[in-house]
Amino acid sequence: MSKLKHLRPSDAGEPIVDRPGPEKLLEGNPEFRSWPCRDGGKVHTGIWAATPGLHKVERDETGLEQFYILEGEVELTEEGSQPQRFGAGDLVVIEPNFRGTWRTISTVKKVYFFVEF
Repeated sequence: MSKLKHLRPSDAGEPIVDRPGPEKLLEGNPEFRSWPCRDGGKVHTGIWAATPGLHKVERDETGLEQFYILEGEVELTEEGSQPQRFGAGDLVVIEPNFRGTWRTISTVKKVYFFVEF
C-alpha cells in the first residue's frame, strides 16, 4: 500500500453526507459533506464543506483539529468568549476540550487535519 495519499478536489467523487444530530442542532438545517483523504487510525484528513446553520461543538481531551478555509465564512464561539469570524485564507486550530458553537455564515469549504491522542 502506498505511503503517499492525495485528494484532488475536482475529481474527489461523491462525498459522505451528514447533518448534526438533534442534540447539537441549534439553528437552520446545515448539511455537511466530506471527502476523506485519510480516514483511519488516529489521523483524519480531507476536505469538508457545510451549508449555513448553527450547531454545538464539544471536543474532549483526546483530539486536536487544524483546518484551512478555502471558501466561505464561519463564526466560532467558545463558551465564555466572544464570537470569532474566520474566512477564506484563515488557518484555525481547535484545541482539545473546546466547548462552544459553530455557525456557518456562508457555505464553507475547508481542508482539515484531525489527530486523536
